[in-house]
Amino acid sequence: MRSYWTSERIVHLRLRAFMFFMFGPVALFLPYLPLYLQHHGFSPAEIGWLLTIGPVVAMLSNPVWGYASDRLQNVKLILLILMAGSLAASQFLFHVRPFWAVFLAMMLFYFFNTPIHPINTSQVFQTIEGTPHRFGSFRIWGSIGYAVIVLASGPIMEALGIEELGWVYGAAMVLAILVGAMLHRPPAPRGKKTRQAFTFREAMRSTLRGRFALFLAASLLIFIPNGVTALYLSLFIEELGGTASSIGWSMFVAAVLEVPLFLLLDRWSKPTPRSMMNLLLFATVMYVVRWALMGFAATPLHIIMLQSMHSLTFGFYIYTAAQLVEYLSEKTFRASGQTMYALVTGAVSLAIAGSVGGYLYETIGPHALYFICAALSAAGFAVMVALRVSFGFGPEASDQRAESA
Repeated sequence: MRSYWTSERIVHLRLRAFMFFMFGPVALFLPYLPLYLQHHGFSPAEIGWLLTIGPVVAMLSNPVWGYASDRLQNVKLILLILMAGSLAASQFLFHVRPFWAVFLAMMLFYFFNTPIHPINTSQVFQTIEGTPHRFGSFRIWGSIGYAVIVLASGPIMEALGIEELGWVYGAAMVLAILVGAMLHRPPAPRGKKTRQAFTFREAMRSTLRGRFALFLAASLLIFIPNGVTALYLSLFIEELGGTASSIGWSMFVAAVLEVPLFLLLDRWSKPTPRSMMNLLLFATVMYVVRWALMGFAATPLHIIMLQSMHSLTFGFYIYTAAQLVEYLSEKTFRASGQTMYALVTGAVSLAIAGSVGGYLYETIGPHALYFICAALSAAGFAVMVALRVSFGFGPEASDQRAESA
């Protein structure tokens, strides 16, 4: 019994360490890539198109890699392949200059990079299935890693210069790959025996019907404004007179407050349909408020202060949504469910934010753009209400009725 506990503890410690280091490259890429591209002469509209083509490619790569993970039942192998591919593509991206070459590099990078997080989420759920552990106790280490790296990155990038971003990102990714190589392969999903012979069409049909499809529609409306912030917040801060350190502090404030939030949600939230829907509705209302206030931001300090709402919006949403995806997905297709959710909230939302958002940023400015973001979140709230109604919660709503969705 003691050896089992020790082995289980090592498995979980390594997974938490991987979560910490895996979020390091994330903290370096999107916050600073727009500044890097601007430094090399690209306009906001060109930056938008460059950041859009990658998510378009990811619309194909996410389902493919999710299907591969479900088929092979080996998320560790898939993760290492994806991270190695991301590292190689990033060095191509950061060491070419013509627009067409950067365009091609972005396509290659997103093909490997965007499936990493949903497949890792599937790995966490596979590891903790049948144990008393909760998702937040692992996801919290991603927030800590992001907060630490993004805070340290500001002074580092000011000292080295934004042109050295590629080497800094590469070093962070190498470290994440080394830690990932020490992961234990999680067991196959428990319960009904996993079928070995299923098709890509089956995986897609399973994730694009009923309540899951309605949930994806709501998430798209809610995450387009997140995409705008991910792509253009650094430019917005610089436009208001901020520096790389200001960008780092804004990201740090957003990430560090996720830590106590995940601990509280692990302790007090319940993974039932009613509880999950109520938390998602609360997060969406906070999104509306957050984006409306961003429309009035006049200094970098205002943005840093508003980033404190990140935990009440993004933190609440991703914690709850990851569990809802697991709940609505069939056991056989859970990796596909996570990658489809990540496709909509990542690739599709970023594609819209990068193309339409880049055009609006140039034509009407960031303040008016954020008022539009508030309106989109309000529309997402309306769809989320419809989803909650579809569960038909009564005084004694049963989980079995929701499971049949």
